[in-house]
Amino acid sequence: MKFDKEKLAALMALPDEELWRVIKQIADQRGLELPANPPSHSEMERMRGAVGDGGRLNLSDAMRVINTYRKGN
Repeated sequence: MKFDKEKLAALMALPDEELWRVIKQIADQRGLELPANPPSHSEMERMRGAVGDGGRLNLSDAMRVINTYRKGN
């Protein structure tokens, strides 16, 4: 899956709380329930890393981080 690099960079630059709000909105639109409170900063950094690498989205890594967070809360 390929994304606009500039838009992706802008999203990844958001503060944790704001980025989590965007992630939660996307999940909500797709019928996925996520906790209202954002994960720890280190988990947010792991998510940022999962979608880095020049705009290539590694869905399995991103979902692994989110699922781990969901199970822990």
